[in-house]
Amino acid sequence: MKNKENKWLNCFGLMLMSILTIGCQSKSQEKEGCSKYVNEIYVEQTTDTSLKKQACEYQKFLLERFGESSVKGLNHEAYHLQFFSSHGYGKSVKFERKAGACTISVKCISKKEWLEDCKEYQIRIDEDEWNELEKMIYEFNFWTAEDFRVNKDVLDGYAFLLEGNRPAAKKCNKKSYKLVGRGSPRYDKMEALCDNILAYEDQIKFRYEQSGKIK
Repeated sequence: MKNKENKWLNCFGLMLMSILTIGCQSKSQEKEGCSKYVNEIYVEQTTDTSLKKQACEYQKFLLERFGESSVKGLNHEAYHLQFFSSHGYGKSVKFERKAGACTISVKCISKKEWLEDCKEYQIRIDEDEWNELEKMIYEFNFWTAEDFRVNKDVLDGYAFLLEGNRPAAKKCNKKSYKLVGRGSPRYDKMEALCDNILAYEDQIKFRYEQSGKIK
């Protein structure tokens, strides 16, 4: 009888150890998955509610102009930059990463004298190219930046709208969606990020034109 009890206790002990081990591994993996967000500290936003409303209405306007949709609520990672000038030209650059496949899609609103080399295309890019974009996003502190800022002293200006979506951050109690807007900024870290993304898209376009993937 004691032998049976001992066997049962041994089996129970092994099962308990397995459960604890798996639990520790899961926590370790979850902690590792949250490492990129760990230093994000969100400050209270002081943006005027009317400015936020204007930015959201402007986003809707640009999405319609470019024939695009917001990345909010997607079940995969995405970053979407929209640039538009008061002179009536602009560019939409969207990066997405889903099921291990990374893509970039570009749309243009061009005038002959403006953005004449803008080219519309959608292609698959390398994982390293996605990582380079993501590196910029985190180096410029996109996820903790002030949401909206406008320079009111400019008559003929331009605007940047950059939105990001990262569903995995929810598990780490971090922001999974953010929209940033800048109107003709004098100098601003988010303007620098948007300028860098536009320059990066140019590099990608040139690279894939050389390989014949963009005609």
